[in-house]
Amino acid sequence: MKKIDLHIHTNYSDGLYSPEEVVQLAIERGYDVISITDHDNIDGFLQVKDYAADQGITLIPGVEISTVHRNRDVHILAYNFDLENAALLDLMKRIYDSRYGRAETIIQKLNERGIKIDIEKVKSYAGRNNYLGRPHIARAMIEAGYCSDKYEVFDNHIGEHCYAYVPKYAPSSEKAIKTIQEAGGVSILAHPYTMGDDRLIYELIAYGIDGLEVFYAKSNDETVYHYNEIAQENNLIRTGGSDFHGEGYDLEIFGHYTAPESVLAELKRGSYE
Repeated sequence: MKKIDLHIHTNYSDGLYSPEEVVQLAIERGYDVISITDHDNIDGFLQVKDYAADQGITLIPGVEISTVHRNRDVHILAYNFDLENAALLDLMKRIYDSRYGRAETIIQKLNERGIKIDIEKVKSYAGRNNYLGRPHIARAMIEAGYCSDKYEVFDNHIGEHCYAYVPKYAPSSEKAIKTIQEAGGVSILAHPYTMGDDRLIYELIAYGIDGLEVFYAKSNDETVYHYNEIAQENNLIRTGGSDFHGEGYDLEIFGHYTAPESVLAELKRGSYE
């Protein structure tokens, strides 16, 4: 039986480990098939795809696209797409480029409330391609002594509805789904339980989304059963992953978790080989 994890982040987005370190961890923990699904870029995948092959690890092309639907953040995983598709690369670049301006605005709002951190400090925590996100701002605040942990940062300062929250640019979920499919890939709703309302999921199904991340490592049995039923009723691909970022509970999951081997056959619905 193959050991599979199709949702992993590296320090090319908001993960702690380099792509090479992720592959090494995968080897040490017995994985056969993984997918690096960094937010809005494939740089980490490109960096390590040859190394993974040399180490005997099957590395499936992947990315987690930031989108919005009805003013809700929706993360859509893409797999098995054309790595050189111009429209998909342009979509990712626009999302990625918007992050720097967003980080600057958040920091300005924090400074106005007496929280003195600067963009250069935040950049020092960012990944190898300067991917800036709120977790990096949170780390700067914690290390400067303003908060004790990331939950305090998000709950009181930079989370949605907080004074320093700034919405990020994101394409519509519908646009992302179509762009992924036109690039020959498959589109998968990540961690569907975070949607909180099945009506939103059915709207994404109407847009043509290809599947659901049914076997999400942090879901309970009831949640897995529920989304498995929706996927089967609508002839959707069912995938799974740990959403590994490299901290605490993630490290416990990565190694014990595996998606069902059936996900590999289902992913072959992507037209790009």
